[in-house]
Amino acid sequence: MWMRNERLRRIVSRNRVFRFLSSDVQTHLQLALLRGHKSKQVIDTIESCRKKADSLLSGDESFMLHALAQAQTEHGGAFAEFGVYKGCSARLLCSVKGATPLHLFDTFSGLPKPSGAERGTFRKGEFRGTLTEVQNVLTGYKGVHFHQGVFPASTAGLENLRFSFVHLDVDLEGATYAGLEFFYPRMLPGGILITHDYSIIPGVRNAVDRFMTGRSERVIELPTTQAMIIRSADARVMVSAEAEATAVAA
Repeated sequence: MWMRNERLRRIVSRNRVFRFLSSDVQTHLQLALLRGHKSKQVIDTIESCRKKADSLLSGDESFMLHALAQAQTEHGGAFAEFGVYKGCSARLLCSVKGATPLHLFDTFSGLPKPSGAERGTFRKGEFRGTLTEVQNVLTGYKGVHFHQGVFPASTAGLENLRFSFVHLDVDLEGATYAGLEFFYPRMLPGGILITHDYSIIPGVRNAVDRFMTGRSERVIELPTTQAMIIRSADARVMVSAEAEATAVAA
């Protein structure tokens, strides 16, 4: 139940001893249980990624991210992650993406300044992973594109990209909503968008629920803290005026 108390959860995440006794132990137990009935290779991959970089995903959440991304590798389009932290989840995506391009969006200097009620929970600069750190974690993987800066300004020039898989992990309500505004209309039909912390951070849930109100798709809450959206098969993918004009001319 402590995970529902956001301030307590953040105290735990900031204290190495508390974190080891709570989330790290929990993750090790989850992975041990998964090893009993899931692919050894997949669990080995998750554990290997966690050794390369710190992660705030649980073992179950890491497995879910890996499984959903793997299912989308032949779907076309690109992968994206908004909220990269130290690069552990990005490395997990790299382990399955093959030739699919992966676009990573982050300030690489931690959270921007929180506003409103979130100021009592989060701090500017929290969850900082530098660009150099993440690049080192992803050394050897091709087709990885880094977009540093405040979102959505960091998406400039990428308006015509189409996505088959998107991972949002940005904690703040405004950032989550901005991520949905950019990625949702650019998701291919059948594309999957998954967000972390939906069940335990009110701002994340508020952003997702507000954005999806009146839309045809439904938010699918998972047994983890995550929730996902599957873009409908008849989705109309956003096309810029420039791209549309090019298509007509062709």
